Amino acid sequence: MNVTLGRITARLADPTEPVADNLVDLINRNINPPTPVSASDVFMRVMYVVSDEVNSFGGRFPPEEHTRLAQLLVDSPVIVGHRKDKLPIARNFHAEVVSRQGQSWVKSYFYWLKSAEGSENLRENIDGGIYKECSIGFTFQFPECSICGKDIRTCQHEPFAEYDEGASRLVCHFNYRQIERVLETSLVYRGAVPDTSVTKVAGLGGGEAATKDPVRADVSTYINDLTCLDNEQMYLVTPFYEGLSVTAELTGEALCMRRTSGESLPPRVTERFGALGFPAGSAIPGQLVAYRGKERLSREQLEKYLAGRSTPVSRLELKLFPRDDLDLSRLSKNDLPDRMSVIRHRIVRVAGVDAAARSLMTRRGVRLWPLDKLPAAFCGYRYRPADGSKSVYTVTILDGDHCRLSFTDGKCNRRFVIRQFSQARLARGARFIADAADDPPKSTSAVGSENQHGQLLALTQREGSYHLTLSGILNGRFVLRPMRLGGSERYLFYRTTTGS
Repeated sequence: MNVTLGRITARLADPTEPVADNLVDLINRNINPPTPVSASDVFMRVMYVVSDEVNSFGGRFPPEEHTRLAQLLVDSPVIVGHRKDKLPIARNFHAEVVSRQGQSWVKSYFYWLKSAEGSENLRENIDGGIYKECSIGFTFQFPECSICGKDIRTCQHEPFAEYDEGASRLVCHFNYRQIERVLETSLVYRGAVPDTSVTKVAGLGGGEAATKDPVRADVSTYINDLTCLDNEQMYLVTPFYEGLSVTAELTGEALCMRRTSGESLPPRVTERFGALGFPAGSAIPGQLVAYRGKERLSREQLEKYLAGRSTPVSRLELKLFPRDDLDLSRLSKNDLPDRMSVIRHRIVRVAGVDAAARSLMTRRGVRLWPLDKLPAAFCGYRYRPADGSKSVYTVTILDGDHCRLSFTDGKCNRRFVIRQFSQARLARGARFIADAADDPPKSTSAVGSENQHGQLLALTQREGSYHLTLSGILNGRFVLRPMRLGGSERYLFYRTTTGS
């Protein structure tokens, strides 16, 4: 393809749906208008912005990107026809991922003031079906080819062209990856994504189910300490594998595996396991994990393998959750390429979780479930026990909307004050001025007990910059980069999607 590499700006079309009583609180919290609004001050509507379907440009938002897109939508403007020469007519204040007619959709809530000029006309045109489609403007860095996984600007494949891949004939598209920012959403005459819509608000979720797409259904809730757990409850603790949550059951004499969404895995995959030693009856939850030899591979490589694409996957393991009628001796004596086994696990009370986690954890920690919420119905919690006093960080909320970030890996101990900090703005790509504060700051003071702790998973120092990989309240990769501002040495703090 004869195109120029670089940041890409794209515009797609979107839709809207119903709202709930607590949405006014979300406006005041997420938008923070100078004068707080009340329910009598605003109109609210929703738009179904994007789905996981290929759009008219050949691009697609895969379900695993939907949660980040929903975060980036908050506080973006609503305009008409992508016209940036006019002021916004409304503003997005909340977004969520929902399931609509079997597809994963990002649903965005927006509001405008009843007292604004043209406010009633906007409401009538939406409710009367005149303004019924919508679109999104955004920037991203990497268009991933659905055939080869490479940058589609440089590979040999073209969107909408058909290609023979093994025994299959695939239509090419590209996935939007490394989404940087949502610039705006627009009311448009025709959306690029099929079936976008704008509609009234009924409540959070609009009465629809949370998306049960393959990736989102596997998202565990991260906890950085155990105080949120019930001390009297028993918990199942397992290693955290980058696998796929599935249920397995016998249908006749054949083994059938389904994602948590209910979608069956291809027979070419399940036939590699056989059914020897598998009990008849109800479905058993498990984790499907991909390997190259003894090396565990990523979830992304597993998904490519399941889609029939070229990958380094040489074998699969189905790690079943414990059940009394599993015949371990017969499960392990299988001459087929892939194997089943019972997942390594412990069943303990909260007091024993930390010790169990240390004995079972992978690089990413462990997953745990209360015994009354087993894996088939609940994604569980992800937990990584603290490494003593090493490799941890603390976020302390200070007065003046600042925060103090302290971190240590046992060798490097640093403290910075981040000015005008907002976690919502950080998630949307904002950058913040920070000052080194290895001595206790004189101009700011801690507010109450607003300390939040987490794990420092990686720390790299490069040309005066600090590259941090964090889990907990701050989750992802972050950079503290030195700069000169007003003749003073300061730092720029921001989230990054690239490796450290």
